[in-house]
Amino acid sequence: MPSTSTRRRRRLTPRDSRADVFTAAAELFSARGFDGVGIDDIAHAARLNKAMIYYHFDSKRALYREVVHDMLRAVGTLATEAASRPDPADVQLTAFIAGLIQMADERPWFPPLMLREIAEGAPRLEPDTLALMKTVFTAFGRILAEGQASGLFRPVNTVLAYMSILGPILLNAARERAAARPGRLELPMFAEVPHSELTTHMQQAALRLLSAQESRP
Repeated sequence: MPSTSTRRRRRLTPRDSRADVFTAAAELFSARGFDGVGIDDIAHAARLNKAMIYYHFDSKRALYREVVHDMLRAVGTLATEAASRPDPADVQLTAFIAGLIQMADERPWFPPLMLREIAEGAPRLEPDTLALMKTVFTAFGRILAEGQASGLFRPVNTVLAYMSILGPILLNAARERAAARPGRLELPMFAEVPHSELTTHMQQAALRLLSAQESRP
């Protein structure tokens, strides 16, 4: 009869182990930052040996890059699809915001990881990473330009508009992580906010911010 370890190896395909490595690394990088995590830590969290990690990824940095790229690829697709919808720009924008919040829910490690990376001066955002970020920003700019051309949106600095939407979403994710510590839900600033409410609030706030009507005397 095959041993437990043999049965485990048969069940754990290379694809399965890659997902285990990815998830363990994403959670650790999010909690401790790049420099606070070692390959041994990832192997322990994933319940794999280091050889399996290097089977999938050339280095810790390559693994970190893939964690970041996974989210940026998804958001890039979301933003591009939203900007390509045959709908008015306000509908495109609300679709983008709803999708962005959903993706942050699906990848809870990403907001704190990205906030930490930016706070450190983004030393690990390499050209291929920046290219993915540009895809998101370019598609967002298309939505703004369409809204301005149609008279729905007022002229606005694209960078400031982008930060006004992305910033609160990232900060709320960080707030939720802080609230998860014992006893903190009793504090008003750490009160639970349903994400349906967050989505509606961010959509309405963005539309008010950009509305051409708001800029008229």
